[in-house]
Amino acid sequence: MGCCSKTVLVLFTVVLVVVAILCHIIALVTHYWLNSSSDVQTNFLNLGLWRACFDDYIHPHESDRGPKVYDGCHGLYSDYYRTIRDWLIPSWLVACRICAIISLILQLIGLLLVIFILLWILCKWIMCDPEEEGCGRVILYATPIIWILAGMFLMITCMIFADNAFRLQCKDFWLGGDPNTNHLSYSWGFEVAACVISFLSGIFLIWVVVLKGRSEI
Repeated sequence: MGCCSKTVLVLFTVVLVVVAILCHIIALVTHYWLNSSSDVQTNFLNLGLWRACFDDYIHPHESDRGPKVYDGCHGLYSDYYRTIRDWLIPSWLVACRICAIISLILQLIGLLLVIFILLWILCKWIMCDPEEEGCGRVILYATPIIWILAGMFLMITCMIFADNAFRLQCKDFWLGGDPNTNHLSYSWGFEVAACVISFLSGIFLIWVVVLKGRSEI
């Protein structure tokens, strides 16, 4: 493999890594994982991992305390949703958030290692130094594993959310109507994109490791 091809491979891997992190961050900060259909009138609007939006929603379990109308977008752990928090935040949603946070931590660690590998490879090209160091090999081998693990946690997050978002418990907790009137939205799509790109980053990093083993880098 020529020098130009090797450079393109490494730089393309860096681009994939950055795009994966950006997609994951967009999915985390937006609240359109589950969105109500615009064709059907419903009190539920949309939901993310951290925020929920309603339109004049009255929770049935609060009828004995006097009805409270929930309107607008608010954080799931805010005082606004304090009285319905147990219904609003099921255990599987907590699991999604834990997996998403673990994925972000792994991605950030993986990004630092990828940057280190890039600088290390560029330095060896410039200095024409073929010497290998044990620490460098450990980082080189650990980086693709970290990115594949991040992809696995992202995949678990996407699957848990998609599998549970339309269950009957969610109908009782959020929708107050037919769950078929809601659909997964773009925030969830960004999480899927982050998952796929993380796996691709791991694959390309494995390719870099193979080339390094052949002394082509």
